[in-house]
Amino acid sequence: MERMEIREKVIGCLNDLGIFADRSENFLLNDYVQDSMAYMMFLVGLEQVFDVAVPDEYLSSIIGPEQALDDLCTMIETLVGVQVAY
Repeated sequence: MERMEIREKVIGCLNDLGIFADRSENFLLNDYVQDSMAYMMFLVGLEQVFDVAVPDEYLSSIIGPEQALDDLCTMIETLVGVQVAY
């Protein structure tokens, strides 16, 4: 799985929630996911799309104050254990 594919799937999870972000930018996630219900739905969507279970220690960092889209993609790469082609 290439990094761009991971990025598109993450953005797709946001779109599924009615959140439409600029695909060309490395934006801060908390600028778009702003309440706890959206956060939980986003998390469940990520787990389903990538077939992973996000460990508890990762939960607070997913929508942390400085968590950017690229950071989340890196975390997902770690969880799925893929070699990413850049």
